[in-house]
Order: sequence, then C-alpha cells, then structure tokens
Amino acid sequence: MDSTQHYEGERKRIENRRTALGLKYLPAPDGQPLKTWGLALSGGGIRSATFCLGVLQAMARANAPEQANPRKSRTPQDNLTTTLLPRFDYLSTVSGGGYIGSFFSSLFIPNRLRREQAQERAEASHLSPAQQAARTAAVNAYEVLRYEPPGRISTGIDYSSEKDIGKGPTAWLRENGRYLTPTGSGDALYALAITWRNWLSLHFVIGMPIVLLLSLLMLIQVEYLPNLFLLPGAVFILGLLPCCLAYWLVLPKNSLSNPPALSNLAAAACTVMALVFVGIWVLLQQPDDRPNVRLLFLGFAAIALLGILYAWLLIWRLKYRTRKANDEDGIFTVRNYRVEVTRVLSQIIIALGVVLFAAFLVSLSEAIYLHLQTLTQGTIGILPVLIWLVRRLALLRDERILPDWLRLLPLEVMSLLGGLLLLAAVCLVWMLFVVWVTADGSFNLLENGHVLRLLLLAGVAAVLTWVSSRFVGFLNTSSLQAYYSARLIRAYMGATNGKRFDGTPEQRRKHMSVAEPLSNDDISVEHYYGTPSAGPLHLINVTMNLTVDPAEQLVQRDRKGKPLCLAPGSVKGEGTFILDGKVYQRDLDNIPASEIAYPLTIGQWIGISGAAFTTGLGRATSLGMSLLLGLANVRLGNWWPSRFIDAKPEKPKQSLGLKLSRWLPTQTYLFYELTAHFHGHRRAYQYLSDGGHFENTAAYELLRQERQVELIVMCDCGCDPDYQFDDLSNFIRLARIDHGLEIREDTRITEDEVLGSVFGRMAHFKTAPSEADRRCALLLDVYSCLEPGTPISRILVLKPRLIASLSPDVQNYALLNKSFPNQPTADQFFDEAQFESYRKLGLSIGQEVFGNGLNGNTVAQALWRYLREQSAGNAHEDDPPKPPRPSRNGHRRPSADRHPPA
Repeated sequence: MDSTQHYEGERKRIENRRTALGLKYLPAPDGQPLKTWGLALSGGGIRSATFCLGVLQAMARANAPEQANPRKSRTPQDNLTTTLLPRFDYLSTVSGGGYIGSFFSSLFIPNRLRREQAQERAEASHLSPAQQAARTAAVNAYEVLRYEPPGRISTGIDYSSEKDIGKGPTAWLRENGRYLTPTGSGDALYALAITWRNWLSLHFVIGMPIVLLLSLLMLIQVEYLPNLFLLPGAVFILGLLPCCLAYWLVLPKNSLSNPPALSNLAAAACTVMALVFVGIWVLLQQPDDRPNVRLLFLGFAAIALLGILYAWLLIWRLKYRTRKANDEDGIFTVRNYRVEVTRVLSQIIIALGVVLFAAFLVSLSEAIYLHLQTLTQGTIGILPVLIWLVRRLALLRDERILPDWLRLLPLEVMSLLGGLLLLAAVCLVWMLFVVWVTADGSFNLLENGHVLRLLLLAGVAAVLTWVSSRFVGFLNTSSLQAYYSARLIRAYMGATNGKRFDGTPEQRRKHMSVAEPLSNDDISVEHYYGTPSAGPLHLINVTMNLTVDPAEQLVQRDRKGKPLCLAPGSVKGEGTFILDGKVYQRDLDNIPASEIAYPLTIGQWIGISGAAFTTGLGRATSLGMSLLLGLANVRLGNWWPSRFIDAKPEKPKQSLGLKLSRWLPTQTYLFYELTAHFHGHRRAYQYLSDGGHFENTAAYELLRQERQVELIVMCDCGCDPDYQFDDLSNFIRLARIDHGLEIREDTRITEDEVLGSVFGRMAHFKTAPSEADRRCALLLDVYSCLEPGTPISRILVLKPRLIASLSPDVQNYALLNKSFPNQPTADQFFDEAQFESYRKLGLSIGQEVFGNGLNGNTVAQALWRYLREQSAGNAHEDDPPKPPRPSRNGHRRPSADRHPPA
C-alpha cells in the first residue's frame, strides 16, 4: 500500500469522528493540514493500565482548553465538545497501556456496551445513521469514564438497566485486577496445569530429534567406536587445523584485491612439507606395525594436504558464487577469501563443540546409569527445580529493582552459562532414557538385542519428529501467549461487553465470572477498525524481533528488532501494518491451513504487545536468556506469518536452515527461538513480542510527520524507582535517529508562577518529594533537526509520583509499600487496595494537571494559555531567534497552526 493512501485514510477517519462528535476546529493557514492530538499509554503491566485508567478518568471530566468558564449544567452531548478527552484523535499503546487502551477503544463500538437507538439532536440532524450510532456510543464511552467511584461487581444488579452506564464496566475492572488468577486457588491450579502441560509437550517435541541423534550416537559407540572422544579429536585434526592452515596458503601479489590463487611460495612450501612428512612416515615403518611416532608425521602430512584441499575448495566456491570473476566485481579477491575461510572456521569450531558435548554427554550418562542410580533419580528430579528457578530469574530479569551487588555481576555471561547448563541437563535426561533402552532396563549396556532396540528407538523418534513437524501451530499453542491473551481479553475487553451485564439473574451469575469466556469478549481486527467509530484511532505497537541481518546473516548488536504498528487504514476494512515506517499490506492468498495462520484478534494483538517475558526481547535478546526462557517455556511471544507484499528478498539464499524450516518447521523454529535466531522476512514466520522491547513510551508512532500530531500526552509508567527516565531517554534517542527530531525539556515552564508547582525537570524527580511537592509532569519541545529554532510539537509527560494532593488512603498504602508507585511489573495480581491506589494516583495527577481537582482549573487554564503563547513561533531560550518562514506564495506566515482546537 502507498503510505500516502494510508495516512489519507487516517485523516478521513479523524474528520468523520470530529463530525460525529460535533467538534469545530480553526482553519489551518495556507491550506496546511489540521493539527491532531495524541495520547500515548506506556508499558508497565497492570500497574500502567490502572494508573492510565485514572488519568483517562481525569481527562474525561476536565474542561476543554477554550472552556475557561464552563457552563454549570451540561447534557451528555454537550460534554463531547466541552471536555478534554474527546479532543484527542490518536491513542497509541504498548504493553500494559494496551490493556486499558483496548478497554477504552472498544467502548466506542456502537451497540457493544448497550444496544440503544442513536440520539437525535437538532445540531446533529445532519449526521448519517452510522455517525449517529458512533456519536451515541461515544456519549456512553465518556460517561463510563466519568463514573466515580468504581464499585464492586454484583450479580444481583442488572447493570443493563442502570441509569449510570459506567457502573458495570468500572466495577468489572476493579474486580478483575487479579486477571491471571481471578478466582484464587482454583485458577492457580488451572494456570499450573496449562504451564506444565505446555512445558512437557514442548520438551517432547524438541526431545524427539534429540533422541534420534543420541540413539544413532549410542549405536555408533556400542558397535563401531568404543571411545566417542575420538570424534572431536578427528574434527580438530582433520577440520580445524587444516582450515587454519588454509588461511595462510593464499597470499596477495601486491594487493588484497588480487584474485585468490594457490600459485605462491606458501602453497608450494606446504606441498613440499606434506611430501616430506609422507617420506618420513615410510622410513620409520616397523615390521610389527605397532603405533609409534611415525603416525605423528602421517598426521602432519594429512593436515598439510587437507589445508591445500580446503583452500582450493574455498577458492572454487568463491569463484562459483561470483557472477564475473574479475577485478571489477570486488568479490573474487583475497580479502573475500579470508572472510570466507574465517566463516568456515567458525562453523568448524561450533561443530567441534557440539561433538565434544555429545561425547561428554554419552560418557557421563553411562557413568551415572551404571554406577550412580541414586544420582540418576536426582538428575531427573532436579530438572523441575531448575525450571522453577529459571522462571523466578526471568521475572527478576525484567525489573530494574536489582540489588547493587547483583548489578555488578556479568548477567549476560551468567545467563549464557545457565542456559548451557540447563540444555545439558535436558539432554542428559534424554540420554539416560536412551541408555536405559539400550540396557533393556538392566545394568548391562550390551544386553542381547541392544542394536535392534536402538534402531527401533531411532525409527520411532524419526517418525514422531516428522509427525510433530506437520503441526506448525504448536509453536504458539505450546507457549503461554494463548492463556495470557485470553485472560487479558476477559478482564479488559470483557468490561465493555454488554452480554456480561445483561440477562436473567442466573445468566448474570455465569456471565459475570471472568473464568467463563464469552465469544464476543474479543473483537476481530476487521470489526474493530472497520466499524465507523467516534473514538480515537488506536495504534497498537509490537516488536518484530530481528537478530540476523537480512543481507549478511550478521547479528545486529543494538536494536535486534523493528517496530511494528497495527493501525487503522481506510475507513472500511481491516487494519494495515507499519513496519519500521513503511506501510505494508498482507498477501492473504494461499495461506496454509494451520492455526498459526489464523487472523489475530485485537485481544491477541494486545497480548502480543504485552509479551514482556519471552525468548525474543528486542534489544535485550541474548543467547543465554533465550535458552533459559525457552527451555523453561517462559514464552509469551508469537510466531506470525506476516506475508507482507514486497517484503521478501528476490532470491533468498537456499541455505540448510531455510530448507529445514520447510522440511521440519516446528522443530526448526523452536531451535531458532531457543538460540535467539530471528531472521525477519528471510523465513516464513516472524517472531513478535512486547512493543516495549523496542520503545516503551508508545509515543514513537505519534511522531511521524504524516500524522501532524501537535500535542502528545504521554503516561510514562515503566518501572523506574530511581526516576532515571530510561524509557523516555530511549524514546528521545530513537526520535533523533529515526525521525530526525530533537526533543528537549521546556525549562521556561518550571519558572512560571503557577505551572512551576506542577511541572518540573527530570532532575527534580530524582529527589524524594517533600510533603508539599506537587510536581508530576514534564513538558518537552520537539524540533526538527533541520530547523532547530521552531518547535513543531509538544509532549506533556505524566509520571507516577507521590504528590501532596493524594488522598489519605493512597498515602497510607505508600507508607506500607515502599516501592509504590513503582512496584514490579511482574506483579500482575492487584488486590483491591493496590488497584484503587494506582487508579486514584492517576486520577489525582490527571486532575492536578488538567483541572477539576482539589485545585480547580487554575493550573489547566495556565497550561493552555502557556501552550498558546509559546506556540506562536517563539524559539527555545537556548536558540537564536528564527525569522518566519515564507509561504508558498512568498508571504511570511507562522511556522504552523499552534492553536488548540476550538
């Protein structure tokens, strides 16, 4: 899809929602596009979701910028034009922000919460039936957020007939704060059953190819090679040493750009020495032919000859890969030859490690099985304990609340060692099973029929490997993503499902249990984006993991992923995808009939956006963590066939890995996942995970110039106990690199007599707040790097912080819970006090900034006045004054339309 067409579709949606809501805007000067406003709800799990709920409630009750003296009596319809929240055209969410974002956006789907007739009004008589239905849903949506306080859910209340439409949905959110185990021990056992079923199934699928290889290896040992350590010795002598020698046998004549050839002194000397070593071997021959020192010279001769052979093969391979073997190509050169021989050497080193590991594994398993039966039982029994420890470490790894001594440890190296040890433990368990079959349950490895038993075991393992490879959907069904998404859907999108609150008392008792799924809790992408709505355009952000470069298969050591945004496109139809700034459409023809290819729903996309604990962690991805989390089945990501049009390379290299991904897709992609190999579009399936693995504030997509977002309100709710603003710093860095935008703190707002009490700088947040401290917000100015003198956008950042205006119950909760409001993201089991404390904190901070709180509208009025005055083209205090830019007709004009919508 052409990007212009997509953003035109977004603008048309915005125009339709503004028309349905009855919002009027000042005309833009010189035909420039109208500015939009956007909300960004950051990651942070249920902590972020609950805090953002309070902020949304505050914004739904706050006055719009131009309502300095609001009318005392307003009808619900008037609230659409006189309150703040309807002014926002975009809603961008990531991870935990997506929980509450899906709740908020689904409220705007007509007839979802309540099936009502569109309300006719004189000023809305020009609306179409679809716009009238959208307007009615919007009235109900904002009324839900204005309801205060959220109560407790009760099956004895018929919420569908309640006058206060927000009573049921808000009570549902409070009741289901423990969304993973909402019914207590019964749900905990249910979750435990899913966890262990998926873990056992995972190890069965990856275990069958392991058993196949180990059975063949055992067969080689008992029949042909009593000492398996001869295999790594052979790889070292016949592989590694000749390959090292081959590097030095090709020398340039006068430049590294010369074609590689063996016609040089080094190759000639190597050939002569090989012949000399052969001669010495012949001379030292003895009649009894017993092993002696002459075999050493035979080995030297073999290394020399193999070195020449390797060099010749690599030259031929390089020449074969070159279309034109001449100097103009820059490919068939000594420089490229040395690169190729080094790559082959690295592969030989990997093979040597694998063979050495296999030989050690077989030897150790035999020793354990034959002599230490008690240790055998202990080895099998300790594996679940290791898995439990890995799960606990995975939760700790995601947090920033780490002891100082732990921060000093080389965690990446430790995770790699831990992953390798866990892999060794898993392989050892399977090897003990192979040894047991070989010995027929006895303690004699050469028990009669051992060859037949090994052959049968290898055959059964091969068949089971092939059968399991046919079910590629196992990649996702064996993870925890389905369970995680299902619970999120019921807890947050179920709150807007009117079926939950309707019906007879008997039906309500069943429907009001979050443990019981209802099919219409979730929403298809096509219905979510295709239904005319007056809600903000919801942008859902995930990360497409990429650790293997599409060109050279080199590990990307920085980002290790790309931002993928699910966004509404044209007015009708399902959403479109923006991958790293480029708009794609999917090729939905000839999709394989597998569960992995089924269309993802909105609830599933929200679940993927919040997949924090998994094998692909974006920039934090490492081999050690992928091994640890994968073998422990701590997998929340999702394999997805993007099938983007024009996204595949023209002629992908037919490598062994690519062939295996077609022959044995299930095992191959599991291997990729466990070893942190994510190829992007070089493979049929891409690995998606938490959008926070790329950018955690959710504001990244709102900076695209095509959207013309003038004001961004960002809730920065990542776990930040020391207020280091890591997520915000990463966002500023990405904005500069990817968007060409410079973001700086607005320092003048802190000097304002009124606003300085609420707005601060990053440095202010690093000190503990005093009893009278009300600072909870930042204001950032966004500049173009090419035009640093004129702000083109502003970002208002709300930061969870203990402020003076908090109610006594929240202050008490903070005293009892020292980490509040930065409790661990891994805590996904909010009780009533925890839920209310975060919601009330968000509500208090939102009212502190936007008005209608304890301090009235003083700060809000000063804020909108400050933004209007500073948006008239004034330069930053540190920048030289910038003259106004000429318009297209040559006249001077302001840099942009900076006035809030009226």
